[in-house]
Amino acid sequence: MKIEQFCDLLKQELNETTDITPETNFKELESYGSLSAVLVMQLVETHFNVKLNPRGFRSVNTVHDLVETIGTEKFS
Repeated sequence: MKIEQFCDLLKQELNETTDITPETNFKELESYGSLSAVLVMQLVETHFNVKLNPRGFRSVNTVHDLVETIGTEKFS
């Protein structure tokens, strides 16, 4: 999966109307709420087979941070 596709997937999952880029701080999006963290972690596990630690997820803010956490090798 390309990073741009991942951004589109996040946009869909979070029901966001604005574009999401690697620089986007998704935790500051208007559509981001308490359930969103669980949705994002579940999305990562489903598509990348990577289980994120909820405590570690707190330090992830941008899409780029999330890509780094998942592993850049998983993005082509």
